[in-house]
Amino acid sequence: MNLAFFAELEKIHLKAWNEKDPLERHELLKTTYADDIRLYDENMILDGLDAVSDLIGKLITEDPAYKFEVVESIEPLQNGARLYGHINTSGGLMDSMDFFIMSDGKVKHLYAFIKPAK
Repeated sequence: MNLAFFAELEKIHLKAWNEKDPLERHELLKTTYADDIRLYDENMILDGLDAVSDLIGKLITEDPAYKFEVVESIEPLQNGARLYGHINTSGGLMDSMDFFIMSDGKVKHLYAFIKPAK
């Protein structure tokens, strides 16, 4: 995996996590996430592409202020990468750090660290 691969991952990840249309979002996710991706955060573990897409849809539809944005370019390391962002919500701004673990050219594990912004 080279820098162009990770730049594309950042671009698609950003677009997918803001995509309102469920079919378009699913297609975006399929290009970079494995079908059996696992997403981990403080409160849950999600299994599979559909579960991740459904979570994004829920975030977007339940909070009209929701918007994810990248604040630092993706930083690759071996078969992983981290991406820092902000999440705008009705409850205030959140800081995020997504850590990706890759397998066979796709995101196999995604760890989402989220906390209120300072």
